[in-house]
Amino acid sequence: MNPYALSHVSDGALLRGLTALVARERAATATLLAHLAEVDARRLYLPAAYPSMYAYCLGELHLSEEAAFKRIHAARAARRFPAIFAALAEGRLHLSAVVMLAPHLTGC
Repeated sequence: MNPYALSHVSDGALLRGLTALVARERAATATLLAHLAEVDARRLYLPAAYPSMYAYCLGELHLSEEAAFKRIHAARAARRFPAIFAALAEGRLHLSAVVMLAPHLTGC
């Protein structure tokens, strides 16, 4: 069965499935950023022969330039302010908002 063919799914099931997938994506994004932040902090890209976290994301993880930039900056901000992880997972913040806010966050 093709998991991408959804014409047979009822309207209610389709909407419930969509809602569940969005929640899982939010949680996965927060977890991904936590992993990126830790790899970045440990500089684990160096033993893999990458000069930077950005280069690692492009070469090893095959992220686009924009996706790598956004996720690295968001991961660094969330590492400094861990409440960001929960806010992302719960849908109170989105990735683009974290990227926009990151340069303005201080430790006040």
